[in-house]
Amino acid sequence: DGTSLGSVRRRRERRLHPHEEEKVMEMMVTRIQLSESNLQGSMPNEISGFMHLQELEVSKNDLTGRLPSGLYNLTNLQKLYLDDNTLRGSISEDFGNMNALEDVFLFGNELGGPLPKSMGNLKKLRRFWASDMFLSGSLPTEIGGLESLKGLYLQNNQLVSNLPSTMGNLVELRDLRMFGNVITGDIPASFRYLVNLEVVYMDSCELRGGLTNDVIRKWRKLSDFQAFGNNIQGEIPTALGELENLKVINLAENNLVGTIPSSIGQSGNLLSLVLRNNRLTGSIPPGLASSTDILHINLSENDPDKDATSGIDGQIPDFFGSFTKLKWLKLHGNRLQGEIPASLSDATSLGELRLCHEQKCR
Repeated sequence: DGTSLGSVRRRRERRLHPHEEEKVMEMMVTRIQLSESNLQGSMPNEISGFMHLQELEVSKNDLTGRLPSGLYNLTNLQKLYLDDNTLRGSISEDFGNMNALEDVFLFGNELGGPLPKSMGNLKKLRRFWASDMFLSGSLPTEIGGLESLKGLYLQNNQLVSNLPSTMGNLVELRDLRMFGNVITGDIPASFRYLVNLEVVYMDSCELRGGLTNDVIRKWRKLSDFQAFGNNIQGEIPTALGELENLKVINLAENNLVGTIPSSIGQSGNLLSLVLRNNRLTGSIPPGLASSTDILHINLSENDPDKDATSGIDGQIPDFFGSFTKLKWLKLHGNRLQGEIPASLSDATSLGELRLCHEQKCR
């Protein structure tokens, strides 16, 4: 009849009802950024209507209540930033439905309960930051399914768990922070596959067993290793001295024995060495001489029983005088002998120097 497609389209056009307009707008929204906006109250379940949402950022507000069930229907969401609110409740097993997630920041809320097993479905997840809350229970073995994970931040929760051997599958992991939980048992042998690790914070976790060369040697990119306040036993692995990128070692307050590997510090990159309150013996490692930019050395209290069965001995090395950036040097509570080297006067940045107890030096 000569009717054009355009005229048919015009005949079918009509004004949208306000409710329909709202639905269309929801479908179009891909990003909500409302951090530090003084938001209050609970998150609405209607958030599920934003089906194409890719980024939800509502950090640093005063949001309360539980995570709405509708949140877990946002299967296109890539970035979820809910940190620094007062959200309560637990993380649902439906969390695993959000399989486009890349970044999840939940820290600084009051969320509790166990980590959902379904989180192992999140194959694209890169950073999971859920620290400083009330998470409890054990680490699910399914956590090994997070094949893209680069950062796992679970510090300062109430987790009671071992380290699942499946975590050895997290081959992209660079930053692991678990301190302030109860993480019992040994570091699994499977951790040798975590070849991209750069930062490990496992302090005050009740870790037991020893540190093995087979695992440590594979952490070639490691720069910061802190596992103080545990029950780690045995000797310090010599492999620590082979890690050229290592800048910080803190293994204080464990049950380490034997000598400090002579190669510690020989890379020249070490900035902090803290091994206090163990039962170490032998002399101060000569490899330290290469780390001329070192800031902190604390080898104190390695003779805790004062019975000469342990404690670092020998002389205070003359090369300490070349550490012009050294801020504190603590060697008290050992069995060091000989004279204090005159070269220490060249360490002009020293703010704290402790070589003995109550001015009684041997």
